[in-house]
Amino acid sequence: MKFDHALDVCGLCCAEPIIRITKALKGIDSGAVLMVTADKTSMLKDVPAYCKQTAHDLIHQQESQGRFQFWIRKHA
Repeated sequence: MKFDHALDVCGLCCAEPIIRITKALKGIDSGAVLMVTADKTSMLKDVPAYCKQTAHDLIHQQESQGRFQFWIRKHA
Protein backbone atom coordinates (compact mmCIF):
# COMPACT_ATOMS: atom_id res chain seq x y z
CA MET A 1 0.00 0.00 0.00
CA LYS A 2 1.26 3.46 -0.91
CA PHE A 3 2.37 5.97 1.71
CA ASP A 4 4.02 9.40 1.74
CA HIS A 5 5.97 9.24 5.01
CA ALA A 6 7.19 6.44 7.28
CA LEU A 7 7.73 6.27 11.03
CA ASP A 8 9.30 3.39 12.97
CA VAL A 9 8.31 3.25 16.63
CA CYS A 10 9.66 -0.24 17.33
CA GLY A 11 11.22 -0.62 20.75
CA LEU A 12 9.32 2.33 22.22
CA CYS A 13 6.82 1.83 25.02
CA CYS A 14 4.10 3.60 26.98
CA ALA A 15 2.97 6.84 25.37
CA GLU A 16 6.09 7.46 23.30
CA PRO A 17 4.79 5.86 20.05
CA ILE A 18 1.62 7.98 20.10
CA ILE A 19 3.63 11.11 20.89
CA ARG A 20 5.86 10.43 17.90
CA ILE A 21 2.88 9.71 15.64
CA THR A 22 1.32 13.02 16.70
CA LYS A 23 4.54 14.92 15.93
CA ALA A 24 4.94 13.19 12.58
CA LEU A 25 1.37 13.97 11.54
CA LYS A 26 1.80 17.63 12.49
CA GLY A 27 4.71 17.81 10.06
CA ILE A 28 2.91 16.49 6.98
CA ASP A 29 0.25 17.88 4.66
CA SER A 30 -3.46 17.11 5.02
CA GLY A 31 -4.36 14.04 2.99
CA ALA A 32 -0.84 12.60 3.18
CA VAL A 33 -0.41 9.03 4.42
CA LEU A 34 1.91 8.12 7.29
CA MET A 35 2.93 4.46 7.55
CA VAL A 36 3.82 3.50 11.12
CA THR A 37 5.73 0.34 12.03
CA ALA A 38 5.46 -0.91 15.62
CA ASP A 39 6.36 -4.04 17.56
CA LYS A 40 4.13 -3.72 20.62
CA THR A 41 0.74 -5.50 20.57
CA SER A 42 -0.74 -2.60 22.55
CA MET A 43 -0.56 -0.55 19.36
CA LEU A 44 -3.34 -2.72 17.90
CA LYS A 45 -5.70 -0.88 20.26
CA ASP A 46 -3.82 2.39 20.68
CA VAL A 47 -3.55 3.41 17.02
CA PRO A 48 -7.24 2.88 16.11
CA ALA A 49 -8.30 4.71 19.30
CA TYR A 50 -5.90 7.56 18.54
CA CYS A 51 -7.23 7.89 14.99
CA LYS A 52 -10.82 7.91 16.21
CA GLN A 53 -10.06 10.62 18.79
CA THR A 54 -8.13 12.82 16.36
CA ALA A 55 -10.28 12.27 13.23
CA HIS A 56 -7.35 10.89 11.23
CA ASP A 57 -8.24 7.96 8.96
CA LEU A 58 -6.75 4.55 9.71
CA ILE A 59 -6.91 3.27 6.15
CA HIS A 60 -5.09 -0.05 6.57
CA GLN A 61 -3.26 -2.17 9.09
CA GLN A 62 -1.39 -5.44 8.85
CA GLU A 63 0.90 -7.74 10.80
CA SER A 64 4.06 -9.26 9.37
CA GLN A 65 6.83 -11.11 11.19
CA GLY A 66 5.91 -9.75 14.62
CA ARG A 67 5.64 -6.17 13.42
CA PHE A 68 2.48 -4.16 13.01
CA GLN A 69 2.01 -1.58 10.29
CA PHE A 70 -0.61 1.15 10.22
CA TRP A 71 -1.42 3.51 7.35
CA ILE A 72 -2.86 6.77 8.69
CA ARG A 73 -4.24 9.50 6.41
CA LYS A 74 -3.99 12.95 7.97
CA HIS A 75 -7.35 14.67 8.18
CA ALA A 76 -8.02 17.94 6.41
